Amino acid sequence: MKKQSIILITLLCASLFTNAQKEFRLSKSTGQLKLNINGAIIEGYDGKEVIFSSKDAKIDEVDERAKGLVAVSGSGYTDNTGMGISVTENGQEALVNMVSKKPIGIITIKVPQNMKVSFTNNSTLYSDELFIKDIKGEIEVSTTYNKVKLENNTGPMNIKTIHSPIDATFNSELKGPISIISIYGYVDVAMPSSSKANIELGTSYGKLYAGKEFKIDFEKTESDRKTDRGIYTINGAQTTSGSITTKTESGSTPARATGGTIITSGNGLTYSIGTYGSGDQIKGKLNGGGIDFIFKSTYKNVYLREK
Repeated sequence: MKKQSIILITLLCASLFTNAQKEFRLSKSTGQLKLNINGAIIEGYDGKEVIFSSKDAKIDEVDERAKGLVAVSGSGYTDNTGMGISVTENGQEALVNMVSKKPIGIITIKVPQNMKVSFTNNSTLYSDELFIKDIKGEIEVSTTYNKVKLENNTGPMNIKTIHSPIDATFNSELKGPISIISIYGYVDVAMPSSSKANIELGTSYGKLYAGKEFKIDFEKTESDRKTDRGIYTINGAQTTSGSITTKTESGSTPARATGGTIITSGNGLTYSIGTYGSGDQIKGKLNGGGIDFIFKSTYKNVYLREK
C-alpha cells in the first residue's frame, strides 16, 4: 500500500510538472526578433524555428463563464502562446509583446543563431534578468531595470541600460562594433586579451579597471577631459546641470555632449554620457587595433578582464 501511494504521488507530481510547461514554435530562421517583455533567457542554436517555452507558466483556473470568449487587454495584444505573450509576424520581423502588465515568469527563447535580436523593456515595475548567449547575429538592448548578462555572442551589438549592471563574456570570434553602456550600473567585460580592437573606456563618477594582460596603446591625453555635466530632458524641458541653464520649448532635443553618448528611456528621460571633470576616459588600440569597443558607465565602475 505504501509503495502504491509513493508511485501515485510521483505520477501526480510528474503530471503537474508537465502541465506547468508550455511551448510555442514559430517557423522562422531569418530576419529580426523584436522583444518587448519583462525579461528572458535567449539562446542561439542551429535550427529553423524560434521556440518559446516557460516552466513557470501558471495553470489558469477554468472560468465557466468565459467559455466561448477570448481574453482581451488594454494593450491590444492577444495571448496566442498560453504564456502571457503575443507573438506575431510583420514581414521580416517577429514581434513579441506582453499581453498584460502582470509578471509572466521567465520565458526561454531558442533563436536561430544568425537572426537579429532586439530587446526593449522600459517598465519601472516588472523587470526580470535578461540573459543572451550564443547569438551570431546583431543584438540591440535598451532597458531600464533589467540586469543584462551576455555570453558567447559575436556581435555587432548595442547594449544600453539605465539602472542595471551589464556582465559580458566574449570569445575570440567577434564582429564589431560593440557598445555596452550603463548609467547607474557597472559594466564588466571579459574577453581574450589577444583580440584586435579599438577600445574606449569611460566613467564619470566611478573607476576604470583592466587586467594586466591587456597591452593597450593609449591615445588619451589630459586635454581629452571634458567638463560637461550631462544633459537630461523631462517632458520636453531641457536642463544642463553645472551651467544651470534650461530650455522649455516643447519637443526640444538635447544636443550631444562632446564625446558623449545619448540614451533615451521610455519614461521621458534622456540621459547623456560624457566624460566629466571628475571622471576618466581612455581610448586606445589593443594589438594594433581592429573592431570598435565602447564600454562605459556614468556612476559605477568599468571592468575589463581576461577571458
